[in-house]
Amino acid sequence: MVADLARPGQRALVARGGRGGLGNVHFATAVTQAPRIAQKGEPGERRLLRLELRLLADVGLVGLPNAGKSTLLARITAAKPKIADYPFTTLVPKLGVVAMADTSFVVADIPGLIEGAHRGAGLGLEFLRHVRRTRLLVHILDGSSADPLKDMQVVNAELDQYDPELREKPQVVAFNKIDLPESRAAWPVVGETLRRMGLEVVAISAATGEGVMELLELVARTLRRPEAVQAEGERVRVYRLAEEPEEAVAVEREREGVFRVRGRPAERAAALINVGTPEGISVLKRRLAHLGVMKMLERAGAAEGDLVRVGDAEFRFDGEKR
Repeated sequence: MVADLARPGQRALVARGGRGGLGNVHFATAVTQAPRIAQKGEPGERRLLRLELRLLADVGLVGLPNAGKSTLLARITAAKPKIADYPFTTLVPKLGVVAMADTSFVVADIPGLIEGAHRGAGLGLEFLRHVRRTRLLVHILDGSSADPLKDMQVVNAELDQYDPELREKPQVVAFNKIDLPESRAAWPVVGETLRRMGLEVVAISAATGEGVMELLELVARTLRRPEAVQAEGERVRVYRLAEEPEEAVAVEREREGVFRVRGRPAERAAALINVGTPEGISVLKRRLAHLGVMKMLERAGAAEGDLVRVGDAEFRFDGEKR
């Protein structure tokens, strides 16, 4: 990871620009007061980056597909997520803002989770990377499921295997679909079991609105707790690439009569100098001689007239100048 930009104002340097070249005035001497040589400037770095969006939300709705996350988001916010009775209706995260009398918070409806999600099964990775940003998880349980408690274990296991720190986030449970007879029948046992586990749980119906206000009040209280409050005054970080070590200069024979010079100092010198003129070739040779390249070419068996390649530049070897 190059950088993790999670706060306003954070910046990251992902590629360095090349150093500017020197104009011909820098090469003037008492003998040559108007030299016909100037540096081109060093090429900048190129990098291929994969950018990963992680939503910034206070609350993340988690649960198995079809647990009712989108229905709940539509009821408590002005968001209009797609709602249907088949898995993975939500393909991308949806955000909504809950406005209460004394507070407001952002809620993210994130694609449902299935077993194996931490390895990418279903929409697992699409889901899990956004959960890292939330301050509180609201675990939506489908009360009409054959085993809501097992469903919860599946989701929490995936959170833990993806990133153990996710299990440390505050979590409240919404036992959904309490309007259905089978859910209402299962609620006393499931609710009591979850409370014995130390969890706060509310029975709701995202479809009818039953218990939803009680859930929102619980969420608002939990967000004010120290473990859910984000640290204020954190210094804004500026990420910069670590300086790369100077690569040692080396000479290798590509084939008979052709030699390649490798190493950042030599390749930088070739990139800076315009080798399209005799003056430029002369300056490059002097720079390479200063780096010890000419002696290395001689030791490698280079003979006068052999082709020498440095980066994109080429010249004919004429020996070490004394």
